[in-house]
Amino acid sequence: MAIFLPRRRAVALGAIMVIAGGLALGAVFVLSGAYNVAASVRHFDITNKLIKLTLRRSIDTHSAFVKVPDLQNADLVRLGARHFANGCQPCHAAPGSRQNPIVAGMYPSAPPLGVNADDWEQDELFWIVRHGLKFTGMPQWVGDGRDDEVWAVVAFLRELPGMSEQRYNELAGAAGSRSGFTLEVAGEELFAQCIACHGDDRTEPVSATVPSLDGQKQAYLRRALEEYALDMRQSGMMEPLAAALSREQIETLSERFARMSRRPLERTPAEKGRDSQRERGQHIAMKGIPRQSVPACASCHGQTSAATFPRLAGLSKAYLATQLRLYRQGTRGDSAYGQIMQSVARKLTDEQADDVATYLAGVSDLPSIEAPAPASTPR
Repeated sequence: MAIFLPRRRAVALGAIMVIAGGLALGAVFVLSGAYNVAASVRHFDITNKLIKLTLRRSIDTHSAFVKVPDLQNADLVRLGARHFANGCQPCHAAPGSRQNPIVAGMYPSAPPLGVNADDWEQDELFWIVRHGLKFTGMPQWVGDGRDDEVWAVVAFLRELPGMSEQRYNELAGAAGSRSGFTLEVAGEELFAQCIACHGDDRTEPVSATVPSLDGQKQAYLRRALEEYALDMRQSGMMEPLAAALSREQIETLSERFARMSRRPLERTPAEKGRDSQRERGQHIAMKGIPRQSVPACASCHGQTSAATFPRLAGLSKAYLATQLRLYRQGTRGDSAYGQIMQSVARKLTDEQADDVATYLAGVSDLPSIEAPAPASTPR
């Protein structure tokens, strides 16, 4: 044993010296500023390979527990296309468009997703869009808790590779002809950018998860835009747009939508629901659920209620159900109004939330009430 001890000590000492020498050389290299960090100078090949390997392994590991929902939904694809045209196309280009030379000069530059999107699995695309990537210029999703919006973008991205220019323009609509959402416009052009997603008194919204705004209360629309702009209401699609609007633009858009007449209701059988479901939803909307301390929806959201509370009658079931879920999970609770609804929504069961969303989606008017709710509710 004693014969080998000095040799082991020598090996250990040598290893320590090598490590210390490596650290010292590394410190000299870093502190000297010798490494050129200019975007005009590419990494060494070995550096590139290490960065790409690290990125790939990190995304694969962190996206392992992401559950992919059903993305076979034309609504999701259209909504994702509109956001891609407004928020992603300026960097990643699109079918029929070229990447901006300034973006191409970034290092690393944003990949053209019409070619590169199919390099990633759906759960990986979700993770990248939701969380962004360090040192690449790819930001995290602005709307905290809005995974539903991220999945709409993923639904579009999975169809993007090989997509024709014509198909892209059909999905993106007027937004596809621009290089991103711009507010350096006035009047009709600005309004057109809004109705591209929300529709108007002649056209449907781009997706059932997007609310129709025609005939909505002006004060509520103003409040909603202000809350988006102040990060008090979460949406990775709406927050950047609202934050860029001036007070005058907010007022003009709110007034314009409020003056519109409501569109006639067009509901699918799934949205209409069963008779028993609509009956239960009507009872909640008009009577509330006293034993659960749930007030009637009509007491705040009726036709003649306060101007800052939205009209809910006639909005799509998908939109109403999504908003109730956001309230219940705490995503919509940063404003005073949001806290009121969050308290109410958390007292509803899944079934009750679905019932009331079904009923409200199927009626064109919700009378205001002030009378207290009775002590029972149908089961």
